[in-house]
Amino acid sequence: MFKVIRTGKRKTKQWKRMVTKATFVGPTFTRKPPKYERFIRPSGMRFTKAHVTHPELKCTFNLEIIGVKKNPNGAMYTSLGAITKGTIIKVNVSELGLVTPA
Repeated sequence: MFKVIRTGKRKTKQWKRMVTKATFVGPTFTRKPPKYERFIRPSGMRFTKAHVTHPELKCTFNLEIIGVKKNPNGAMYTSLGAITKGTIIKVNVSELGLVTPA
């Protein structure tokens, strides 16, 4: 999950961590200045969409991710927005255009 990043002029400081899993960050996310950033989420590993299967229609749709609800690997995974097997994510279903009978 994490890779230790060595910083400083002589590479002696080891308090930074790079996330090695796929992550989700919101569209309004801005990084902290590099000096104060403890967990680095690489932009190449950030996901914005997910393949979601509808339980009744048995069709798969490519939907926008709104957020990470719960990651079974722990609270830190959930707070960082890591997406692993079993992660419950919140997606935007309004793009489907399906109307449920009232």
